[in-house]
Amino acid sequence: MLRIIMVLLMVAIISNSALCNPLTKEENKVPPVVSCSWLADNISNSGLVILHVAPVRLDYDNGHIPGARFLWPGYITISTEKETTVPAPAKDVEKLLRSLGVNNNSHVVLCGIYGNIIPVSRIFVNLEHFGLKGRVSILDGGFEAWKAAGLKISTEVPDIKKGKFATNVENNLVDGEFVSGNLTNKSYCLIDARPKPQYDGTTGTPRPGHIPGAKNLPQIELYDSKTFIFIDSEKIIQAFKKLGIPEGCRPVFYCHSGNQASVGYVAAIVAGYDPLLYDGSLEEWGSRSDLPIEK
Repeated sequence: MLRIIMVLLMVAIISNSALCNPLTKEENKVPPVVSCSWLADNISNSGLVILHVAPVRLDYDNGHIPGARFLWPGYITISTEKETTVPAPAKDVEKLLRSLGVNNNSHVVLCGIYGNIIPVSRIFVNLEHFGLKGRVSILDGGFEAWKAAGLKISTEVPDIKKGKFATNVENNLVDGEFVSGNLTNKSYCLIDARPKPQYDGTTGTPRPGHIPGAKNLPQIELYDSKTFIFIDSEKIIQAFKKLGIPEGCRPVFYCHSGNQASVGYVAAIVAGYDPLLYDGSLEEWGSRSDLPIEK
């Protein structure tokens, strides 16, 4: 009898573990952009961490998705005297994510507000960089879409069990030396995420034009500018096909400082690519007279 009871207890523990953390299974891999209905269905999953991305904490205090934790963008993306919007130091990010209850097997869902899709996408890129590749998603349409769907809103701050996240830096960010050394390498395809006039060189700083050989896919074309919901995945795939990217080629996105390009990076994952981001972008490239620009 004792043996039977022990077997039943083990089955119960295994079953409960599977229910609490199904997101660790490959067959339940979460897409990079999730809908409000998906999040509502999975909100009680213990492996899920929802981060409410807002410029001030008051936006979080006034209402958020139940269980969401507040994330100020400046904790993940910083500016220095040399560059704007670069990843924060790895140790600082590790400490922050642990305080938010993130573990290495967690799946993070970023919830933006008021259409802040660009900084949210930048955080997506940076979190992948620090070791959460394939374990971070964006809530399509953000908090406004959640509210419009009539889903529950909370003002309670959840109790957070400290996580054990450890940074494991992913080489998804590249620099000017990498880009200049691979301009003719067919394994990579440069994509300029800025508006077409800037790509064409009719406007833009510090030097008008684009990196030689780059194709243009303005990030604004990848989502609805009123709802900030990404266009349908099939349309995203078609947008990339129109660029004529060879099979197996890795897209390398850039813009002015790496922010707009982050939207393209997310969309590329939706389309099935393994993208890179040129972090310095034209802020670095355009300031260096030794690097070529074409119009």
